[in-house]
Amino acid sequence: MKKIILLLFALWFSSCSVSKKVISKNREYSPKKVIRNINKATNQINYLQAKAKVSFVNNNKKKSNTVAYRLSVNEKLWVNATLGAVRILIDNDSIKYYNKLERNYFISDFDFINDQIGINADFGILQNLILGMLMQKLEFSSYFDKKEGNYIFKKEIEFGEKKVESLIHVGASDFRIYQQSFTESNNKFIVFYSDYKKLKEQYIPTKIRFINNGDESFNIEIKSFSAPEKLNTPFKIPKNFKQTNL
Repeated sequence: MKKIILLLFALWFSSCSVSKKVISKNREYSPKKVIRNINKATNQINYLQAKAKVSFVNNNKKKSNTVAYRLSVNEKLWVNATLGAVRILIDNDSIKYYNKLERNYFISDFDFINDQIGINADFGILQNLILGMLMQKLEFSSYFDKKEGNYIFKKEIEFGEKKVESLIHVGASDFRIYQQSFTESNNKFIVFYSDYKKLKEQYIPTKIRFINNGDESFNIEIKSFSAPEKLNTPFKIPKNFKQTNL
């Protein structure tokens, strides 16, 4: 069951990328123009709901699940799996989970997620990852390399009290983020974004992969999504459920 929960938490990183114009892939722009555009990018979606297939690979063993999730920007993330038997609610202060099949529940702060991904995150940082947003604006001095049609920018950022080395891969022709990696001491967390589709005026990656220290791999494939005007996120831990540790 713990692996299923890790799958659902990993889903949080799959939502949407930055808002940007449709750019012809036949033309590559200069690093300065890419920096200007990525720095100006802002999220245009307030509410997002989606259905996705999520798979987890560890020690060559693969598990998968189909989930539904709803994101209210700056407020909360709601995840529903196993026909409503498993639910998760993440907000600015806490992470809550209950399982009707096992009749238990779990409540924690962000330390639980931080232990899984190895960086000192909070709701705002995780939301930036969800939206494919930069942690901090780029400067031209951040330019590091070019590889496979992407400009690579290297920047030291702060997660809480920790300084983390970040590498951001941005498309030279479309200004989309295709990879973000975060390294602190011996820990390395990488997010890959691919196969973008448009929702309103925003492009959303529909295939996402996460690798933590090269050992664990989360893969997410979004099957459908929409941007409603409002969201319902029902969550109430049933009575007589026992608290558990994950």
